[in-house]
Parts: sequence; C-alpha cells; structure tokens
Amino acid sequence: MPIKVLYRGKEIKIPEKKLKAKDLLKKMGLSPLSSLVVKNGEVISEEDYVTEDDNIRVINAISGGA
Repeated sequence: MPIKVLYRGKEIKIPEKKLKAKDLLKKMGLSPLSSLVVKNGEVISEEDYVTEDDNIRVINAISGGA
C-alpha cells in the first residue's frame, strides 16, 4: 500500500511502504527547510521514518514578522 499524506487539504499517495521524512518531502517536491512532517500528531525530524500505517500530514513552515 502507498503512504498517504495529507497536504493542503488533499490526500497524496506516495508509492512506497517506508521512507525517511526528508525523502518523502523530496518526492513531493518540497524542501525540509520550509516544510514539516507530522506523523501521528507529532512533528518529526527529517531523519525519522514514515510508513504506510502512519497518519502523515505535511505543513508549510511560515515565518515572518516585523
């Protein structure tokens, strides 16, 4: 089964069973510098693994201010 990722309100399927978070972002065309991977409700590092059984969400990190 593919890894299912929720990103910007849409479900994206990545045809892998297990990936490092940084490789998941790479396959999605996103940078680890501007995106966070949330696995089962917790933000994980880019070296952590995600699997087809995990609840995965990718969010964009937003910075700014005056």
